[in-house]
Amino acid sequence: MDQNYIRTLSEEEKVVFIKLFYCLIKIDGEVDQEEIAFIKSITKEYGIDIDTSAQIIKNIQAVDYKYEASKIKNRSHALELLKELCFLANIDNTLHDKELDFIINVAHAMNIEDEKLVLINRFVLDNIILYKTGQLILEKEDGEI
Repeated sequence: MDQNYIRTLSEEEKVVFIKLFYCLIKIDGEVDQEEIAFIKSITKEYGIDIDTSAQIIKNIQAVDYKYEASKIKNRSHALELLKELCFLANIDNTLHDKELDFIINVAHAMNIEDEKLVLINRFVLDNIILYKTGQLILEKEDGEI
């Protein structure tokens, strides 16, 4: 997916995004290899140093995710955040109720309409399906295309 939006985020927004990614990963009580790979990749792409990332993980229990989400005032950034959260929630091929509730609450905290959230999730699912179809057609292993 297009990651050009990252360069438009402030440092504070990048930290908020990472906090919310960590919150989503822990919400269902299961951490998959795909989720770990996603967070490692996205933390690097966002330019978040290892110390900041460690501090976020260390204090994740104290994060008020609705308050953190409300800090994202730019609608375009809010939509990108929801796209990434939907991708992360679907990365393990299961969308748990707790993950869905979390994403809905984040959307509401950023004043994003439910209808828009449904469209974003559909877009993400379509992209995942297209990617996996491409892997099959091109006879590629996981992660290649």
